[in-house]
Amino acid sequence: MRASGVVVAMLARMFKSVLIPRGGEAASRVARTCRQLGLESVVISANGTSSRHVEAADRVLELEGGEPAVSPDALGYLIEASKADAIHLGYEGQTQVAELARAAEQSDVAVVGADADALASLHDRATLQEAAERAALRVIDPSERPSRARVIGVLVATDSHGSTVSFAECDRSLQASERTLIHEAPATELVFRADGEAFRTSLFESARRLVAELRYPGLFEVRFYVDAGGRAHIHQVRVGLCREHALVEMVTGVDLVALQLRIAAGEPLPDELSILEPRGHAITASIVALERATEPASRLAFAPAPQGRVRWEASATVGSTLPADDLPLIAKVTTHEPIRHRALLTLDRMLAEIQVAPFETNTDALRGVLADYAFRAGQYDSERF
Repeated sequence: MRASGVVVAMLARMFKSVLIPRGGEAASRVARTCRQLGLESVVISANGTSSRHVEAADRVLELEGGEPAVSPDALGYLIEASKADAIHLGYEGQTQVAELARAAEQSDVAVVGADADALASLHDRATLQEAAERAALRVIDPSERPSRARVIGVLVATDSHGSTVSFAECDRSLQASERTLIHEAPATELVFRADGEAFRTSLFESARRLVAELRYPGLFEVRFYVDAGGRAHIHQVRVGLCREHALVEMVTGVDLVALQLRIAAGEPLPDELSILEPRGHAITASIVALERATEPASRLAFAPAPQGRVRWEASATVGSTLPADDLPLIAKVTTHEPIRHRALLTLDRMLAEIQVAPFETNTDALRGVLADYAFRAGQYDSERF
């Protein structure tokens, strides 16, 4: 889905300038869509330091005193100084996002992607359970996690007009030290099982019903455990822009940031969202620094990428340390091909040719997963690798 001229015009009337107080790759991502929609993006920098989100933005507010860490107390000043009429708080799950959302709502700006009341509800297990009961569903506690489970996230959008649509999913089963390293869309659990389409429909409907009962507009992800017997269990709901945005965007054609802006502007969800079908297969790998993560990057070179089939999203900038909001992430690479095996091979080639210094990275471990026979057959879970 590309933003049409009508949508751009509506957003231009509603928002003129968007403040992005978080740093790192999320800020670059939001700034890129703002530019495409004709909206000014404003980011934060410290002492004139260069970074990718500074390079991507239209305007920069300078802060003194090292790494910019915007506190809730400072946010009101930044909103006033930027003269922005909207604020985007970055990825779901980032630190202090709830406090920043609450502080932003006290100013006369639209908060994009992180409603403070929704965040509070999702962190309150009792409130989440009540919403699930109204939807005739059950949310399990993290301690009830099935062994050898697959983890599938379903993306759901809801607007202020009462529409709620599930439109994409991704597999986030592979984790190391609580940091997911490889994601896929569509989820391989749904690709390889005989009743995959029926199971996807069931997951999408459960996710839609739960988010509808939360009664907040925005972009949500409902995460399911799928046990060894193929049964799905809801365990978590997140609100905001998912870190795996490239993965979803490449298989759906939906610009997730533009969708968030549209929802925040009070626009209804586009009709096309309810009839999307995944196009091809996409895989994302997160390249992280295992050692020397606080040192400045001295080299960063990516393999030549086929246009439209590979998306590199870097946090690192040569000459600068990794942004605090991304640490220890160096870059993410997403490949998109008509079939899964080709996406996997393309990703392996991209990882083989990346050059980064001085960090020790997880690149070899990622390539080891991609070369594993069980992974290539789609036979993996949250306890493997």
